[in-house]
Amino acid sequence: MGARVSSLVSGKELALLIEQRRAEMFVTVSTYRAKVGEEDAIIALHEDWQRTQQARTRGYLSGELLRSVNDAGQFIAILCFDSQESARALANDPEREAWHQRLMSLSEHLPVLTEYTSEWSQTT
Repeated sequence: MGARVSSLVSGKELALLIEQRRAEMFVTVSTYRAKVGEEDAIIALHEDWQRTQQARTRGYLSGELLRSVNDAGQFIAILCFDSQESARALANDPEREAWHQRLMSLSEHLPVLTEYTSEWSQTT
């Protein structure tokens, strides 16, 4: 289907559409494992961030903390921003750095951070 869409618009138009789509959302995905017994503290840390820092985080769109059904110590945090610049601003925030240090103290290893741009999404 991608080839058909490409044939319906010029290369310039397609490049513009791709750039607009990418500009719509920037997503960070962090995976980490809680130290034994610290699972609830990880959840509480994310809830605290929501209460104390979320409202003042420029460009923040949404976030989600996922916990593995098969491994209660395994977490995935997904944060969506309006741009990569907004995500970088949060990463450089001193309060966020203190929050991140606390997260690292509750985790068995350093969180693995992966960055994405939105290519397609569907809402109901």
